Amino acid sequence: MNALNIKYILCIILSISFLVSQSRKEKSIIDFIEARYSANTDSVRLFLDDDFIYYHIPYVGLGINTKSTISGLTVIEDTSFIDTNSILNSGDVIIEINGIEINNISNYNIENVIKGSTGDSINITYIRDDEIFSSMFSLSKQQYKQSSESFIKDIKNYGKRWFEYDLEILDIFSKKNQFIVYYEWEGILFENGPAYSYRSMEIIKTNTSNNRVYSIDALWSEKQFKDQFK
Repeated sequence: MNALNIKYILCIILSISFLVSQSRKEKSIIDFIEARYSANTDSVRLFLDDDFIYYHIPYVGLGINTKSTISGLTVIEDTSFIDTNSILNSGDVIIEINGIEINNISNYNIENVIKGSTGDSINITYIRDDEIFSSMFSLSKQQYKQSSESFIKDIKNYGKRWFEYDLEILDIFSKKNQFIVYYEWEGILFENGPAYSYRSMEIIKTNTSNNRVYSIDALWSEKQFKDQFK
């Protein structure tokens, strides 16, 4: 028996050992993750509790969403942040940050220029009702959250974007209705294109009455993944 065959048999044994060691509930969570990354939205809906919330990894910022327009960065109304004290209103147009004009900021990406620790201040110049204002804003800890509909919408977009992907569950631990899942994801945007990858750890909680997923807490740094695209 050659080394290749031995390696193949060992992989099968390890895979079987991994599967056997999982409880029925843990296998259900793995099925949910696989449905999520395969963009099988019908299956994902069956897994999610009516009160499902996905908590993204916390970060320091202003707690606003913007879209790029001809004038600058326009603030759009969004209630998906857990804690925000920003005095910017929906419709305000940011034209300058810390003395840098928005037109000179690469890709209109506000995350590239709003940096600092909790309590740090930044100066923002913005237009409101055709008047120009300049104010100091304090950065604070923010956390973006999603309901089931927003979560499923992102899953659909994911399915359209990636040409191919691979998902490997590295480990899973559970206690009652709480599961800690550690997995690795790798994908390509087009055939024979460069591979993007990350390792993720999430805390997934289920409703004890129906065993459906009612919350996910992300523990990996999404910024590390996004930085690959810059």
